[in-house]
Amino acid sequence: MKPIFKRGMSLLLGLTMAVSLFTATSFTSEAKSKKSAKKNIVVVLDAGHDTTHMGCHYENFEEGLANLYIAYYCKQELEKYSGVTVYMTRNTLECPYGADPASATKCLASRVNFAKNAKATVLVSLHNDYDPDLDKSQNGSKVIIPNPNYKPQLCVQGTQLGQSILTQLVGTGLAVNNWKLCPNGTGLVTRDSASGKYPDGSAKDYYALINQSKSVGIPCIIVEHAFCTNDSDRVNHLSTPEQYQQLGVADATGIANYYGLKLKQ
Repeated sequence: MKPIFKRGMSLLLGLTMAVSLFTATSFTSEAKSKKSAKKNIVVVLDAGHDTTHMGCHYENFEEGLANLYIAYYCKQELEKYSGVTVYMTRNTLECPYGADPASATKCLASRVNFAKNAKATVLVSLHNDYDPDLDKSQNGSKVIIPNPNYKPQLCVQGTQLGQSILTQLVGTGLAVNNWKLCPNGTGLVTRDSASGKYPDGSAKDYYALINQSKSVGIPCIIVEHAFCTNDSDRVNHLSTPEQYQQLGVADATGIANYYGLKLKQ
């Protein structure tokens, strides 16, 4: 997820479309009965990276742009269901939390704060993967979930939601990734910090987005859709808006299935 590759050609998918698709979403307040309020879930979609805090670049693939497309299509699909409100942490290629390349930590904290202010039921961060050794055999999807420490119920929720999304991603033709951090080929990953601790003394989650979300009581997962360093993944899943739409719809369907959402009549 960190930019370690030589910058390739920009993905020429048309920035005009990006501008027209990703208009800012503002919070709106509306009167709701207590009954309907209990049923409504709030999904905050985080399109990982941006033009300031760069993701991976390989060949003609740029992660920040791909993640934004996927998030937009996921939001579009989720809004076909009843009982759900969807927000995005960013709606353009630019970082809305400060254009300082050294501010990645602050940017991630701001994204979590956005989810908190939105009263998020869940924060789903959308990414794509690479292999640092350029091992082209590494392919497929995985989901990084909260570890079982401190607030174990968030690990349970993350496991179930992650599995629901992975099931849909496999349906697009992607494999379940069996990378070194994936136990037993499940595609569900937890990773502990080497030194950070939660208030109870247990090991923090390695990823700031997850540990900061856990601290405020929001389940957070990171979906790694495909490997840009795998030729098949990149060509067949990460090359066109139509492919990004397929991934976004898969994410949305997995989320909807987990929460038991029904399509609007």
